[in-house]
Amino acid sequence: MIKSYIRKIGNSKGIVIPPAFLAEFKLEKDSDVEIELRRDGILIKPAGNPRAGWEQRFLEAAGQLEETEGNYFEGISNAFDEEEWTW
Repeated sequence: MIKSYIRKIGNSKGIVIPPAFLAEFKLEKDSDVEIELRRDGILIKPAGNPRAGWEQRFLEAAGQLEETEGNYFEGISNAFDEEEWTW
């Protein structure tokens, strides 16, 4: 445990987080964090990224589509196609 103190930062107050703590969670200047008030203190943790891994999954999906041949929508129809659309 490392002791720190609350200091004035502009119109707010804050604490200095030791570099070793920041490095442990790969946090740098301007990193997003989540702050949660707990019964016994304040929890500061890296902000989760809800879209983490999306790019890789899109690339994998695109690769699978390229391997497929033909009309992707062949055999699929709906009421609009059958009753209202004029081919």
